[in-house]
Amino acid sequence: MCIRDRYQRRVRAFSYAETLLSFSCPFFFVGCPLLIMAETTPVFKVFVGNLSFKTTKTDLAATFSQAGKVVDANIITRGQRSLGYGFVDFESQEAADKAISTLHKFSLDGREINVEHAKPADPNRAPRSSGSSYRGGRGGASRGRGGRGGYGAPRGRGGRGGRGGRGGRGGRAPTNPRSRTPSTTTLFATNLPFSLEDQELRDLFSEYAVKSAYVVRRENNRSKGFGFIEFETEKDQQSALEKLNKQSVKGRELILRIAYIDTPAQPGSQPASASDSAAPAAPPAASS
Repeated sequence: MCIRDRYQRRVRAFSYAETLLSFSCPFFFVGCPLLIMAETTPVFKVFVGNLSFKTTKTDLAATFSQAGKVVDANIITRGQRSLGYGFVDFESQEAADKAISTLHKFSLDGREINVEHAKPADPNRAPRSSGSSYRGGRGGASRGRGGRGGYGAPRGRGGRGGRGGRGGRGGRAPTNPRSRTPSTTTLFATNLPFSLEDQELRDLFSEYAVKSAYVVRRENNRSKGFGFIEFETEKDQQSALEKLNKQSVKGRELILRIAYIDTPAQPGSQPASASDSAAPAAPPAASS
């Protein structure tokens, strides 16, 4: 038998086998291997916004595990830098609902996080480069074409807004930039219990000469979890910082930093970015 005859017999045998399989197995297609689709396990995803840049995936998973079994936790990044939001996948809807009810406005690494159900991305929208098929709700980081870019962002299409802001075209620097200088009498206090009142904050520093102390609040009078303490002298400020930083207050670790004061920038100077300061600028002191 010549080589040509052997080849033709093998082709006929293969065609016959394909015909049999196409009738006996609904997953078989001519010219394609047998494929068996694996059943996927559904997950229930929540969006987490306003994360500290130092929060890791491990921290996020450990925090949300108190609500139920965590399947996965992911923080959205650009390169190695966190964008301040992420997603947590739970095994059940009950766990996801519990996370929203118990961890929304929870203080994690000194930031009051936002937790809500993740919303699947609109399939009709153009694909985004973030790598996630979900989008965050209110309070999440977002990109857009409209509006101005962030503080000091380069001009041109694609300028991204500052943290929590909206990116887009443009990105003009403000016409009246301000710089920040460290205060010699004021401390910034964060990770405060939400039940802490102004007088209680002042009492924490009773052994020092306190000029004023107050908790920063929202319009509905709810605490934002941080405040400012102004002392009579720099010596009292430094002593309080050294002695009371990381002390426990109603079950929370008090975090103290030197407050920064906004001052007009000198002509030709570069505006300070948020990463240049250890604490927010102190607003005008409230009487207490």
